Amino acid sequence: MKLKLIINIGLILALTSCAVIKDDSRYLPNSIDEYYFPLLSAEFTKRKNDCIEKEQFPCNFPEPNDTLSDSENRWYSKHLKSMKEPILYKLRNEDKKIIRFTCLGMWSNPFSYRIEKSNEQITVTYSKTKGLGGYYAGRRIKHKQKIIKSENWENIMAKIDSVNFWNIETHDPHIVLDGEEWILEVLIDGKYHFVTRNSPEDSFYGGKESAEYAELCKLVINANKQ
Repeated sequence: MKLKLIINIGLILALTSCAVIKDDSRYLPNSIDEYYFPLLSAEFTKRKNDCIEKEQFPCNFPEPNDTLSDSENRWYSKHLKSMKEPILYKLRNEDKKIIRFTCLGMWSNPFSYRIEKSNEQITVTYSKTKGLGGYYAGRRIKHKQKIIKSENWENIMAKIDSVNFWNIETHDPHIVLDGEEWILEVLIDGKYHFVTRNSPEDSFYGGKESAEYAELCKLVINANKQ
């Protein structure tokens, strides 16, 4: 009886694992050129690895703004690729005005809102996949576009200025192992910056900056509803 119970538990665990660990290799970037964010420099990576190898702790010197490690870049990139989104930082020379919010919830479907201003027309694009934000990327299941009022763009730009977005550190100084990654990218006339925070509206650590960043992200989300 005990053996049967153990076998059944094993089968349940195996099935559960299969539900989480899925083959999402088709969405993984094939090369660095397909990464959605600038990669940490080889010099910085070597410096950090040397620190760890030589045990010269602490090794928690901050990563440069607007860069991601290889593992984070592959994680974020596969989800944005599955949404069929463009790589924004590579459009810096094309006089674009784009704001994109991406949410990667650990146990929820990834989604993004991309707002673009072109010839005084403001368009919002919403995409959602059937993947799990903290694990595997899945095919896109929702894709909608609509034209929104210019005041939505103006309100977001005003909030970007009021929260001093361009000077917020890209990386979250606090380590959170669960929740949602809130990633906001802004590309305005060749100027690009992105910030990522874990569940900023529920953060106990980020204080005023975290709360204001969450408000800015919500403006982007809610622009689609107006």
